[in-house]
Order: sequence, then structure tokens, then C-alpha cells
Amino acid sequence: MATQHSILNSIAPGDMVFDVGANRGAIAQDFLRVGARVVCIEPQPQLAAALRQHFIDNKQVTVVEKGVGAIRGRSIMNISSEYDILSTFAEHWKVGRFKNTLWDQQVEVPITTLDDLISEFGVPRYCKIDVEGFEREVIKGLSSKIGLVSFEFTFEFIEHSMEVIEMLIRLGYRQFNVSVGDDSVFHWAEWVPYYELLRALMQATDTNLWGDIYAR
Repeated sequence: MATQHSILNSIAPGDMVFDVGANRGAIAQDFLRVGARVVCIEPQPQLAAALRQHFIDNKQVTVVEKGVGAIRGRSIMNISSEYDILSTFAEHWKVGRFKNTLWDQQVEVPITTLDDLISEFGVPRYCKIDVEGFEREVIKGLSSKIGLVSFEFTFEFIEHSMEVIEMLIRLGYRQFNVSVGDDSVFHWAEWVPYYELLRALMQATDTNLWGDIYAR
């Protein structure tokens, strides 16, 4: 049987991971198990507090209670108290597949950039971006290629994902892979050039398609 590869196979003990949109820390926990150091970036105050409490005795974790965007400043976040994982800075996100979600709260939060996080913590081996439609703004705040990068995509906003891919290419990323849905296993056994990824995205017909795109 062929070995199934995921991003965890690319992380070694001591590597640093940026978990942008850490929520309750489930992904961070996976990377801690392989010995990584994790910077959890989470703008929702109640979730950031829960992360600090959960990892209170873990020196491998740093919690940053901020959003990540194109420039540092402050921004309004729309929060769903029922499904906080769907909370977003992106207005277009609210008319996609989750249009029936109730975003019943708003909170103004500080915004940092990937460049600022790198200046403070160093260059990560891997940067996971899960920001509910705000991916373009996050990548705008990165001025040079770092380690592996991933971001979430959904069928209805494929054009946004293509813009992010173009931005990553300009930064120097040349090889790509995907995982589908909650499956952390890479879809392709070998990393592919951008045009193979774009072809696959343009040919997609499943309106429920979502997952993560990886770049290196």
C-alpha cells in the first residue's frame, strides 16, 4: 500500500507552525504531537482565552489574540455565537454556503500581518490559514516566501482561491497540493505545478467541494 502523506509528514520536532485561525486548538494539538512549536493566532476573545487556558502549562505554544490581514490596525469581526468556527472578517463569506448562518455579534479586534508575526517569532516551517474567506487579505500581508503555506478553499469562491494562488506564485511558490474536506491526506501523491492545480479547480463540478490548498 502506498504511503499516505499529509502536512504532518513535513513537520519535524522543533519546527515552528503558525496556526492562523486557531479556533479551539485542535489543529495545533496535532502539530504539538509531532514536536512542533505552535503560534496560535485567534481573534475571537473567548476562543483566545480558551486557548490560553488549555495550553497554560505548554511552553511550546504561544497564543496571539489578533486577526491577520494586509496591514496592521483594527477591524470588525462578524461572530456566529452558534458556530464560532464560521466567524469572519469577509462580507462575501456570508452569502456562500453558510448564508443561513446567524452572525449575531460583532467585535472590533486588533489586526497584525504575517510579516509582523515573522518579525516577532521567526520564519515558520508551516503556516496554516483558516480564516473563512479572508485568505487574500492574509497573504497580502506577506512580502516574501516562507515555509509551507495552506489556505482553505470552497467551490463557490474558487476565483478567490485562484487569486491567492497567483499571489503565492509571485512570492516564489512553485509546487502545490490539495486535501479535500476534513481529510488531511494530500490528494496527489506528488506535488504538482500551479497549472495542474488550476486545471483541477476549473474542472471541479461538485458544488459542495471544499478543502485546503498547499504551496511550497
